[in-house]
Amino acid sequence: MPLWFWILLWVALCALAIIFMALLGWRIFRQFMRTLHEFETAANRLGSGLQAEPPLAEPHHPRPAIFADPAALKQEYAVGKEQRREERRQRRVARREARGQRQSLRDLRLS
Repeated sequence: MPLWFWILLWVALCALAIIFMALLGWRIFRQFMRTLHEFETAANRLGSGLQAEPPLAEPHHPRPAIFADPAALKQEYAVGKEQRREERRQRRVARREARGQRQSLRDLRLS
């Protein structure tokens, strides 16, 4: 075969390879952009559902209870426990309301 045929063949093969790589790169780029768009949509959907965190309560500084009255400490513990339980219930009710979920009758104090 003549030399010009081999040159033409290799030029055509290289051109096809370059075109194939360009098309493959374009396809990957479009899929990447579509994925980024889906991430943005999901982030907006999640961002609108989240609310600002409530301010943190002042840190609890434990005090030595060596000389304290045990009955008073027991009462203080019970009051604190009930207060924490009520705060958790209120957060749960608010969270379920924000998400549009059903409420527990026990949380709403209807049962």
